Amino acid sequence: MNSTTDQPPSTKIAWICAIVTAMLGATILFSAEPGINWAIWVAAASASLTIARYAAVGRVETPLVILCSWATILSVGFALTTSDPFPFFILLADAMLLGLAVISLGAERWAELSARLLAAVPFLAPFRVVGSTAREVAGAPRSVSSPRSRALLRGALFTVPLVVVLIALLASADPIISWGTDRIASWLPDWSFPGRLVFFLFLLTLTLGANALGMRQLAPRIPEYPAVPGRISIGMTEQRMILWSAAVILWLFVALQVSYFVHPPPTSLGTGITFAEFARRGFGELSFAVTIVGAIIIILEYARPSDLTEDERATLRRLDFALLLALELILISAFRRVLLYEDAYGFTASRLFAQVYMVGMAIALAALAWEISRGSISVSFGRRVAEITLGAFTVMVFWNSQAWIVNRNVDRISSGGKFDATYLSRLSPDATPALIRRLPEIPQPQRDTIEKRLSCRAAPGERRWYEWNRSVAAAKAALATWNGPPCPPKPNGVSPVTVDD
Repeated sequence: MNSTTDQPPSTKIAWICAIVTAMLGATILFSAEPGINWAIWVAAASASLTIARYAAVGRVETPLVILCSWATILSVGFALTTSDPFPFFILLADAMLLGLAVISLGAERWAELSARLLAAVPFLAPFRVVGSTAREVAGAPRSVSSPRSRALLRGALFTVPLVVVLIALLASADPIISWGTDRIASWLPDWSFPGRLVFFLFLLTLTLGANALGMRQLAPRIPEYPAVPGRISIGMTEQRMILWSAAVILWLFVALQVSYFVHPPPTSLGTGITFAEFARRGFGELSFAVTIVGAIIIILEYARPSDLTEDERATLRRLDFALLLALELILISAFRRVLLYEDAYGFTASRLFAQVYMVGMAIALAALAWEISRGSISVSFGRRVAEITLGAFTVMVFWNSQAWIVNRNVDRISSGGKFDATYLSRLSPDATPALIRRLPEIPQPQRDTIEKRLSCRAAPGERRWYEWNRSVAAAKAALATWNGPPCPPKPNGVSPVTVDD
């Protein structure tokens, strides 16, 4: 540096990356349909933070790379699906991942992170980012040599955002201000004023604050969670009673399920409901019971007295393993019940989500068994559960599950299974290409129901290149090539058009 007033190169890089990223976001995100634009911007924001970090400290830590990469990969889901509730949860997961990247800056190893940090992200990440932006903006005028120029620049940095926000709020209430903003918008057709400019300043606040943290935070500032005084303790007798009672009930249920393979139960159990109905019901209750008992095991491990002998700990550990094994077998039973239910009534998104939950819970219970075998449950267990959850969600985002549901339901027509044409016709555009492709295989009455719904479905409108979405594009192409019947008019003569995009 030539003088003490010069900014270090890393500061200039952080500013440049933040401004470029904010301009990119204001250009392709503001008033735009979600699509590939989100993946582009999240990748740019992640790259901006990574570049600022490397320019300042000469390295990029593993947790930062993993979190930014995972956020970028998940954001691609905006270009792949339109099915609820995926877009909302993609946005939530990206915000949590990038927020976690900000508050864990400086952490060298992935093992330093814990699931408890997730609770701090919504509060700590915005606070740190906004504070960092304020400090960076306040310190920017130091590079100007003249004191008066520094004062003017500092005042402009705080005044311009205030003026823009006030104009944005007052324009709708005053015709003169509204006319002025409209004239400015006509000069800048691609940058509507002041809405897009406000959005740009919002993105700049986020990216500049994150870049400044990446540039200046050398050591990690991960919040610590001190041990809570007076931690609850559940004695040996109480723990044995709880574990034994749960184990007896669960293993009785498991034994009954196994016995049914050898000797089928009576057709009716005095409830008016056949056992076939019992077999197809209850998977939700079983999943909930498994979740409760798994949580009880974790609580008992946390509340285990410190003065237990090794023999007592071994006894409780054996009871834990007996319970965990029973829980895994019950999950298998619940999964089988979903399969029976699907075989009788067809495939739906809710039944598929239930199966995904069961698989994820089975993996989480295996991770819990591994922790118990090592003597106690470590903070790593929470991180592993978060990884399992996020991994399952990532798979579901990239997999077109609604097309799979269509194909499986049509496949079972040949076996005489029930077919819910109304449900399939209400699926999102993700399912439209598969539904049109399989129409010839659907019996005429059900086909009429689906065709009536599809014929009244408005084709997706034109999208700009950065709003591209695979499902929307595929649905548009399928509807354009499909020679379906005209949309039947309503009694008042208006076609019942439904808009999917």
